[in-house]
Amino acid sequence: MDALLPHDPRWVGPYRLEGRLGEGGMGQVFLGTSPGGRQVAVKLIRAELAGTAQFRERFAREVEAARQVGGFHTAQVVDADPAAESPWLVTAFIPGPTLHRAVAEHGPLDPAAALRLGAGLAEGLAAIHRCGLVHRDLKPGNVIVAQDGPRIIDFGIARAVDASSLTATGSVIGTYAYMSPEQIRADRAGPASDVFALGSVLAFAATGRGPFDAPSLLAVVQRILDEPPALDGIDGELRAILTDCLAKDPADRPAVEGLPARFAAAVAGAAPVHPPRHEPTVVAAPSGQTPQTIQPPPTERTQAASQGPVAGAGPEPRALAAALTRTYAAPAGPAAPAVGAAGPGPGSPVPGRPTTPGPNPARRGPSRRALLIGGASVAALAGIGIPAYLLLRNSAALDGPSSTYELAFSPDGKTMAAAGGGGEIWRWSLPGRQSSTTRISIARYIQPHVFSRDLKTLYRAEEHKILKWDVATGRTVGTFTGETTGELQDGFIHELGLSPDGKTLAASSGRGLYLWDTGSGSRLALRQDVKNGPAVYSADGTMLAAGSPVQLRNGSADAVLAALDATVATGAVFSPDGQLLAFGDQGEKVRLWNTATRQDIANLEGHDSPVQAVAFHPDGSTLATGDRDGKVVLWSTTSATSTATYEPGASVEALAFSPDGKSLAAGCSNGTSAGSNDTVWLWELG
Repeated sequence: MDALLPHDPRWVGPYRLEGRLGEGGMGQVFLGTSPGGRQVAVKLIRAELAGTAQFRERFAREVEAARQVGGFHTAQVVDADPAAESPWLVTAFIPGPTLHRAVAEHGPLDPAAALRLGAGLAEGLAAIHRCGLVHRDLKPGNVIVAQDGPRIIDFGIARAVDASSLTATGSVIGTYAYMSPEQIRADRAGPASDVFALGSVLAFAATGRGPFDAPSLLAVVQRILDEPPALDGIDGELRAILTDCLAKDPADRPAVEGLPARFAAAVAGAAPVHPPRHEPTVVAAPSGQTPQTIQPPPTERTQAASQGPVAGAGPEPRALAAALTRTYAAPAGPAAPAVGAAGPGPGSPVPGRPTTPGPNPARRGPSRRALLIGGASVAALAGIGIPAYLLLRNSAALDGPSSTYELAFSPDGKTMAAAGGGGEIWRWSLPGRQSSTTRISIARYIQPHVFSRDLKTLYRAEEHKILKWDVATGRTVGTFTGETTGELQDGFIHELGLSPDGKTLAASSGRGLYLWDTGSGSRLALRQDVKNGPAVYSADGTMLAAGSPVQLRNGSADAVLAALDATVATGAVFSPDGQLLAFGDQGEKVRLWNTATRQDIANLEGHDSPVQAVAFHPDGSTLATGDRDGKVVLWSTTSATSTATYEPGASVEALAFSPDGKSLAAGCSNGTSAGSNDTVWLWELG
């Protein structure tokens, strides 16, 4: 589970939200608590979808159908409100890892285990189909390995069979690697489409890879449409069943009702599985360039890959191993490595540290060793021209706020300040790191903070308003109030940005983009044509990135310079020269966008969880990014490659380089052990 973000609601209907379980194209999924104290999974539909009558009608029909789905192998729908301003759906919360994670960590299943898994999933699909639903997004990330058997989750994009007229013509929903041919062609996808996906999921469970895996999306699509599945190493009745399920013509696939019994009958005669080796695919490069090596996709997290009801952190490792052995026994002998595992390379974490987080990544103990870059020595890196400032020599964990959501250095680099939970502002004198604190009130919700450039003032959002705090005294010296009519949470502040001269405060919200004069407190503008998203100025103040989808506007925000095809832009920041805009985009990816050409120049992929914090080195050639799993990655902005990885041990909420570029600071959502406040990490750069 991840912590709630500042703009997340704290209640949905009668359910109190405790944390984030995942998100996708349809909405966000939260862990909630019912009035009676039960844990539930709460799915909140995206506002842009909820705004159409067509979607609401379809969603209401699906909810009524989903309420009727029972059986042992599905997540029960317990409550819903399709008529709410933001429609929501609540299901039972099922602890356990996804099938994707279980296979990646424990290796492929043996034939008998794969057949038992098939029997359970087929039974679950049969229950779904009897209620007039088609799942349409069955994949390893939507199967939970619970203690008492597999569970199919995510009815968020299941379509009522009799509601095809409510689905836009030609729309294709689902995950390509597990789609049926008819889904890819955007034809009508009936129950036989789920049978095809079932075959693909079981092939993954038995071999560790999908039967149509390929280096590119286009190649995956072509294989699904035109080529037979890769079932190497699968023999006997398991292979025969999968071959039938993966028939290109829906009419040639078996009916799901007969599959549970067929899987069960085949368990006793299961043949051994010999998973093939999967070497990285080397893509030919133009003459004079280095070939590109494409590894299989990284392991998905337990939660974030699913759009619908998802698993919890799951049982302790020993209990999980017992569940896998009892219900879906892994092959005897040493556990198989994750598909595509390789030795240290650019962006590899410190040797000996697991890449996949444990049940509670926020409580991992950090390594206090100096950072290794790409597994190479400092001397070797210097020999190939890696800049000296990329070599992180020393690390220090500093006691700070109970949670740190904002970090900043003074212009002379002699002071660093942090703010977050607990109602305190922390300051450190550098390089000695002596600390002092100022008490301020505790906000009801975790919301955005921003320091003035001189660190004398802290602006902190509190619901629909922003308080201006004097850092030295802890007194409020100003209030900026947004719209308070209508639903309270619609007026909540999403992000804060301060102009370089400190004279203008920008705040994005569901009402629009506010601009205030920081001296007089008067409102300069409310731009209602740009809502939510970031609110960040370029270093010269001539550009402002805001909104969802993201817009590039001039400094006064009264003119749109460009629009980006990005609905989520976490940690957005401009390079010092204003030529680049960097931000986390839809999860683990980081985008670099050129503000002059109005084009993407790179997608940086090296995180296994959503990116939350981004910062540029003062010379602009290096970018630091931090994610929810507690990993910081350094990137070269010229080559778009990762140069270093470090793990402070808890969710990274803020990053900042010192003005001289010799230090990098990270703020974390909590400490590395229960009761600790080591929420600020400071690294010296060689």
